[in-house]
Amino acid sequence: SIYIYPLGLGFSLPQDVTPKKDSSAASTSASAQCLDLNLNKEMDSLVARARQVFVTMPAKAGGSSMDEFAKRCNHETMIRKFGFIEEDDQIQELLVESLHVAPIISSHLRAKGDALIRLAKYPSQKTLMIYIHREEGERVNSGVKQIANHMCDMKHRYHETVVEKNATHCIIDEGSMVDWIAKRHREVGGGSPDILKCKFYDTVQENAPQLVFLNYKQIDKLQALLAKHHCPELLDELPIEKNIAVQKKKKTFMHDGSRGKGSVSLEDWLDAKGPVLEWALDIRSGASCQAE
Repeated sequence: SIYIYPLGLGFSLPQDVTPKKDSSAASTSASAQCLDLNLNKEMDSLVARARQVFVTMPAKAGGSSMDEFAKRCNHETMIRKFGFIEEDDQIQELLVESLHVAPIISSHLRAKGDALIRLAKYPSQKTLMIYIHREEGERVNSGVKQIANHMCDMKHRYHETVVEKNATHCIIDEGSMVDWIAKRHREVGGGSPDILKCKFYDTVQENAPQLVFLNYKQIDKLQALLAKHHCPELLDELPIEKNIAVQKKKKTFMHDGSRGKGSVSLEDWLDAKGPVLEWALDIRSGASCQAE
């Protein structure tokens, strides 16, 4: 669940995060390493050597929890702006806020992925890049649930989508919801296929930064490693979790009134449609170098 690109080494990736093999950039024959995330193991040593750790992720891959952890670990009063790492003025603030730059820099990535490419162009033994990965189909399904909850909470803005809402149920029009998913609305968009593209892999090959790929389910262990070296006072409070999917009091349903098919729970709808949802709506239209 965790892979690293050490300085000077070539790389290999998990099944759905694989670069193209015919890149013109030079690379060595060495492969990536799979690291142990437990304390006092390989990943622990990497974190210990890094002055700054950049933690980046797409939407719905544990980013809210990591942003909250970074705020508390850095002793900051506010969580930084969503995707701040893609804005020059926000980045420059890191240099003028205080003498010491925050050790943990956590940020979501938006669709273009240019921020990750920019980071990869500046390899250093004193910086560590960590990209939190989530399988894209699973991430999209989670994004659909998130925007459905948002629409139900903001019915006045989505009156054409939310058919009915009461204290226990929210019914959403299927056709309207599909249109929103196709537009990659809010958390549905900005996934790995938009971020981890050929240009990114070429940049990694050309510059060989210290880069770790981490499955989002391992965030608790990552927080423990970061806290050990940068904010040990938080160790007894871990894991820090935010925006985690929990059992909702209000149940969400998808309804097709045009053909009289009735309603079905959103979970059952995603279970039935999920395997072909991305393909049918061409959600990965801009993807490249996914599995060559």
